[in-house]
Amino acid sequence: MVHLLPLEIPGMSKILLVDDEPAFLRLAAAWLERQGHTVATAADGAQARDLFQQAHPDLVLLDLVMPPERTPEAGLALVPIFATVPVVVLTAHAEHELALRAVAAGAWDFLAKPVEPDLLRFVVSRALTKRALEQEVATLRATRVPDDGIIGASPAIQRLKDMIRRIGPAEVPVMVLGPSGSGKELVARALHTAGPRHAGPFVAVHCGAIPAELLESELFGHLKGSFTGAHQDRQGLVAAAHGGTLFLDEVGEMPPAMQVKLLRFLQEGTYTPVGGRQVLTADVRVVSATHRDLETMVAQGAFREDFYYRLKGLILRTPALAERRGDVALLATRFLVDASRHCPLRLTPDALAWLAAQDWPGNVRELRAVVTSGAALAEGNAVTPADLAFARSGDPAALAPIPPATLAEAVAELEHRMITATLAATGNNHSAAARKLGLSRVGLLKMMNRLGLRRSNL
Repeated sequence: MVHLLPLEIPGMSKILLVDDEPAFLRLAAAWLERQGHTVATAADGAQARDLFQQAHPDLVLLDLVMPPERTPEAGLALVPIFATVPVVVLTAHAEHELALRAVAAGAWDFLAKPVEPDLLRFVVSRALTKRALEQEVATLRATRVPDDGIIGASPAIQRLKDMIRRIGPAEVPVMVLGPSGSGKELVARALHTAGPRHAGPFVAVHCGAIPAELLESELFGHLKGSFTGAHQDRQGLVAAAHGGTLFLDEVGEMPPAMQVKLLRFLQEGTYTPVGGRQVLTADVRVVSATHRDLETMVAQGAFREDFYYRLKGLILRTPALAERRGDVALLATRFLVDASRHCPLRLTPDALAWLAAQDWPGNVRELRAVVTSGAALAEGNAVTPADLAFARSGDPAALAPIPPATLAEAVAELEHRMITATLAATGNNHSAAARKLGLSRVGLLKMMNRLGLRRSNL
């Protein structure tokens, strides 16, 4: 029996108290209510489930030994269900292993009976603080500014985002350097969004994808009859970007003759359409990008020095994926969401480990392609390392099951397969599945916990 004292617990929250001892339930509930909390009580697991759905508590205090089974397994089975809020497990079975299992199942903390009032007050206060912080974070996320599309939490990406925040409002040209596939256009768009021209157009032109003889017309426009095929006047991309941002992607591929003509526009803000004589003006912010070493190209005479310094302004560098390996799982998860909107998929832990272990010479672009293709190959609701390996290499051998490395792994794989199949055949009825497998219900639940099947089959 816990000796309850009228101690103060900060805050007023809804608490669900689950225990099969009537005296403890009555006294603990009265003590919590004296602190200003609303308390709902349940004496068994079924009642606790119902109250959790109805009361939407901020905290669950849960006894592990629940009727009718009266085994710790019954209480442990409830933890994942309640784990959307902090769960503090209360039990007279103060074994270290049981504490670890409760935490592994999703419990926030673990207290052995009899509970000291001061310790209970501390744990409840800490759990409610966690809940308040989670709700605050959810509110902030719901009201945050639109996503800039740059995914990552690594130091390299955080530094890049900070520089975008600082440089975005400036009107100076920006050159984005970095390897192919590292997200240079995303950075350019983020600079546009962060600046005063965000309401204006963002116009991108790939300088290496347009034939040299057509690039001038694409940028500056042309008049009808100025060349074969010019059947009407056409506005160029410079005019289309007026009031906004002109993004020159892979500017290192721009022909020297075009560099001269664009240099005049960068210096004076004026240009002449192909076949025209009237000088026009456009007000744009120029952001350029390249994966090439422009300083070396300047030294070799392959890129105009005056053009380089007009474009250069401020320089931002996008990191290669090898410099931000901690972002691989976050990126892959986001790409999988995008690729499986109509049929949600997940990456298995082994698949995430496989992705993190790979070298990505193609950077984020290559990672996205592999995850998207792996999603198309997935069977069921999970993307496996074999799906990803085949998506990357095209080798059918990658789809062959990887044999277990040890006897223990082989046994675990067989147990996993048999239990999963039997649960499916019995409609997820644990008692019926246990009988089919020749196990006790408790033995089956223990095996499911060990194999990581418990959460997904409740």
